[in-house]
Amino acid sequence: MQASLTTMAFECDRQSKLPASAVGSSELVTLMGFRLWDVALPRAAGFIVDCALRGEPLDVYFVNAHCVNVAARSPAYATLLARAPFVFADGVGMAMAARLFGERLEHNVNGTDLFPEICAAAAAARVPIAFLGAKPGIARACKHQVERRWPGLDVAWVEHGFLPAEHEAVRLQALNASGARILFVAKGVPDQEHWIAAHRPQLRVPVVLGVGALLDFYSGAARRAPPLVRHLRSEWIWRLMREPRRMAGRYLLGNPEFMARALVLRSRQRRQPVRAGAKP
Repeated sequence: MQASLTTMAFECDRQSKLPASAVGSSELVTLMGFRLWDVALPRAAGFIVDCALRGEPLDVYFVNAHCVNVAARSPAYATLLARAPFVFADGVGMAMAARLFGERLEHNVNGTDLFPEICAAAAAARVPIAFLGAKPGIARACKHQVERRWPGLDVAWVEHGFLPAEHEAVRLQALNASGARILFVAKGVPDQEHWIAAHRPQLRVPVVLGVGALLDFYSGAARRAPPLVRHLRSEWIWRLMREPRRMAGRYLLGNPEFMARALVLRSRQRRQPVRAGAKP
């Protein structure tokens, strides 16, 4: 674990502000430097679609144990997450870390489970969406699948994630012209978050989400874990079993690294002196 733990324990940007329809303060949990919105999936989806309808800019990120490890090694990624009005906690690792810090996360808000809630709400509100990322053909296959599943849903624009950089301007122009109000960017962590931050000034799409492998799952290119496995928050075991070579480093090495990071941060927090006037 070469990275400094203090790099990971960045402070939330005090200048960041929640959107106008701000969430209740009791739903916000600050954990290991992240400002987490602990809320049920339908409420999160409704909020996102509402922001899209009003044209209110919102960048949505998800943080799991792997993301915490990546943030510890990438100050730019860590700062980007800190400046977001909130992020969603994804996975059992974040719930375990919360208990370690005396907090409780009631909800597991991962992009793959949130996606159908957003699609249903977007279809009902006639909010067009867009997909960017994954291998050629995946985003288009996902469009066909979701438009069949949710009648009335308009996937206004799709593009794969392997276009050369010199095509970026043309791609952004087509995306902006599509009228999409919600964009799902599936480029993996932290590339998707950096892409969103770099291109935000040129994007007319109000709401943008970084969603990892979501398009692979909903296109049919990859299988998700069975519902019971997901309910037990053990989907990471399923992914490890299906892709042991690719996922071994993330889970077999990354999960212990994450817990060690949380333990050290908690230990340092306990050793900090209580400031004068602070409540014990």
